[in-house]
Amino acid sequence: MGGLELARHVIAPGIWLKNQLLSVWNDYVALGDVAQENIRIREELGYLKQERVRLREDLKELERLRALLGIPPAPLWEQTGARVVAGRFGPQAVLNSVMINKGFVEGALPGAPVVTPQGLVGKIYHAAPNSANVLLLNDPSFRVAVIGQESRVRGILAGAGAGQDLEVLYVAPNTNMNEGEFLICSGLDGSVPKGVPAARVSKALYDRDTLFPRITATPLALLDSLEEIVLLVPPRGQKAEDLVFLPDAEPDSGGAAIPGGITDEEAAKIISE
Repeated sequence: MGGLELARHVIAPGIWLKNQLLSVWNDYVALGDVAQENIRIREELGYLKQERVRLREDLKELERLRALLGIPPAPLWEQTGARVVAGRFGPQAVLNSVMINKGFVEGALPGAPVVTPQGLVGKIYHAAPNSANVLLLNDPSFRVAVIGQESRVRGILAGAGAGQDLEVLYVAPNTNMNEGEFLICSGLDGSVPKGVPAARVSKALYDRDTLFPRITATPLALLDSLEEIVLLVPPRGQKAEDLVFLPDAEPDSGGAAIPGGITDEEAAKIISE
């Protein structure tokens, strides 16, 4: 017992010293990783600052051109957040949809577009006073007018079912939509404001034997993992085709936009139905 106690007292300082050295080494390695991460973040921050300056310059140029041509700026969509409270109910569910905790009292009228920071999610399908169902972009019955960001080729983006790529229909045969190109809502169908990103072209096949090319796309929004969404509500008295989606802009305080964007008569009609 005496020998064991003596050995413990002899070994203990060595163990303490070893632990201290390992701690100092680990801290040194961690600091090195932090330093590398700081360098990378500083580089990205510098790039983002340059990008911000460029975008501001583009915005100023756009304002000058609009003033020169006499084009009035488009009214802004109102935005309100909502939480997804339920997903698709079972494999026998007819529609690819989710339920949100906002209803027509807060502007979730049938047909109102729903987005995330990534892109278009879908449209309101059914609405109650304080909840609503959102028809997702990949549902076979979903349709929205889109335009290629680079090619400026127009088409109709259609869902093909859960787990399937979207389809771009009615693209003119003498045009060329490129793979990897972003598809932006054109606003021509009057349901979704112009400028909302929707999907990216995954495959474009042009066959002389078919009238329309076969083009597929993948949605930008993560439809299988939705938690929070943004509901777009047009200002009172405005239609979707008259509006442009500006996600970084703030609503004009001078406009008398009513939250929800509906009149008392419209609300009474919805309640009666």
